[in-house]
Amino acid sequence: MKSIGVLTQMVFLAVFFSIVASPKTEGSISKSGLGSESLINTISGHVWDPYNNPVSDIYVELINGNYSSVARQRTYAGRYVFRGIAEGNYQVKVLTTGTDYLEQTQDAQIINLDRRNSSDSVYIDFRLKFDPRKIALGSGGVPEETFVQDGISDQARKHYRKGVEMLSDKKDKGLDEIEQSLQISPNYFDALNRLGTEYVKRKDYLKAVQYLIKAIDINQRSYSSFYALAFAAYQMNRIPEAVEAARAATIIKPGLVNGQWLYGTVLRINGDYEKSEKALLQAKKLSKIPLPEIHWQLALLYNKLDRNKEAVAEL
Repeated sequence: MKSIGVLTQMVFLAVFFSIVASPKTEGSISKSGLGSESLINTISGHVWDPYNNPVSDIYVELINGNYSSVARQRTYAGRYVFRGIAEGNYQVKVLTTGTDYLEQTQDAQIINLDRRNSSDSVYIDFRLKFDPRKIALGSGGVPEETFVQDGISDQARKHYRKGVEMLSDKKDKGLDEIEQSLQISPNYFDALNRLGTEYVKRKDYLKAVQYLIKAIDINQRSYSSFYALAFAAYQMNRIPEAVEAARAATIIKPGLVNGQWLYGTVLRINGDYEKSEKALLQAKKLSKIPLPEIHWQLALLYNKLDRNKEAVAEL
């Protein structure tokens, strides 16, 4: 089997040739719009959903000071970047048509103090909010079908809704509100699931697991609980547990890219290469745009199997 050093060399070669051969993307600006060809001004950033997950395959538009569209591109694993931009004032707009999010716009300014040597870079993040006309915030958003649960007190639901709204405004005290809802109704699924996923995002995996396991005990059809549990176990190197949780996630929702990617990843680590390839190829098929992590996992798998031509192709 080839060493990881060989794979690293493949990475370098693949990246080198992709840079040499790659065409100009939709989000690039032609050199005619620059003050100097030596300047490579950029406006870039990420688009996040209300739960701090990257939003892929959504349009971001760059608008100049004359309110004309300069460029438009889809996010790639939540990221966007506009390169080769002339000095001036701009607006960056996230177009949310066909989604459950509100449209957002932020201002950006490119300034070149030294027109020969000083490129400017502006970084702008977007944290989208649900459109209240389409989504009830109290449900915790739309990661999966609503789980109808009886026996939850109105007071617990009130604390939960308040906590969700605070988290959507990036206020961590929302976690305390959701904790209070569980003190009143300890088996409140929405609260257990939300706290578990929130602690996964904060990389407090051990704390997340206790909430997620209890959430699954109450609702064994919860994709988000199984996926978050699988990811937490994966990060803690508890691979057999991660495999089982990820498998359950793919059974519940086989058509979601992230579930298939995670299942294929932990299967590869666990040495089940045939099933790993099947899951990763399914993730690749489901993805509307090329996702680097899927190709990277396939490259690692093929390298392990001495299928090096296929590994290079994925890279």
